[in-house]
Amino acid sequence: MSTFISKDIWSDFTADPEFTGFSFRDTDESNANCVTALLERWAAGTIEDPHHHPHDDMSIIVTGEIAIQFHLRVDGELVNDGEPMILTAGQTGYIKANRIHSVVYTTDCDMVYIQNKTFGFEIDK
Repeated sequence: MSTFISKDIWSDFTADPEFTGFSFRDTDESNANCVTALLERWAAGTIEDPHHHPHDDMSIIVTGEIAIQFHLRVDGELVNDGEPMILTAGQTGYIKANRIHSVVYTTDCDMVYIQNKTFGFEIDK
């Protein structure tokens, strides 16, 4: 299951001159085209309040289940935007930059998290 798929996170790769077909983006923040890659471990019941990231991101669920609720700001208030997106082991979710969302880790969860460019996180109230 995916939402807000963006090709931006899959652009700006560097070709390796020694290994034909191999291209990469590194996590060195001094590189303007870097990505942030995190291995995350969350306990069941953990809640991330509404927030957004300044860059596109994707989460690959390795074990467990999460529920992502998207939000809109209407007349200065946050309101739910549709039903939660449920991701389970083996699924990947994409979130476009600045899209307000909250997360509930419904079970213990291990995941790979990748954010285009350097990591950013801003709380939305």
